[in-house]
Amino acid sequence: MTDRHTLRLTPGARQQAHQWLDRALSLWQPGSAWVMELREAKRSDEQNAALHGLIGQIMKQRTHLNGVKMDMALWKATFLHALGEEVRFTPTLEGDGVFPLGLRTSALSKARFSELIEYILWWCAKEGLTVQHFGPEHEAANDTTGQGASRAA
Repeated sequence: MTDRHTLRLTPGARQQAHQWLDRALSLWQPGSAWVMELREAKRSDEQNAALHGLIGQIMKQRTHLNGVKMDMALWKATFLHALGEEVRFTPTLEGDGVFPLGLRTSALSKARFSELIEYILWWCAKEGLTVQHFGPEHEAANDTTGQGASRAA
């Protein structure tokens, strides 16, 4: 099992970041493999809730797109594809539709996720769809699954 530690880099965390680096270097031994990964923060739970609230509103107003019955996963994949993200689809066993493979919005950076939300809002305006408030505080009202605030990434 691999231990993974995450430290959000801020000016106030500078000393702690130095301590972590010093500790990791003190544990190093010839032949051992250590990796330090610096990356942009991934999307937040609030952004994910906003996406689900937004797509929930779209699903109430637009059940089909180009003759295909849409669900949450298909809408997410469609918008990700329109944004330029790689999305793969496969046909259903019955041959009556398709579904996305390996779709993970959790891998998007916060900035890229914001672009996704902005694109969806632009598309809704272009299509004449009504978008009201969306996000964690409005999730129950936008829920189309009957599962309350529970959401998958």
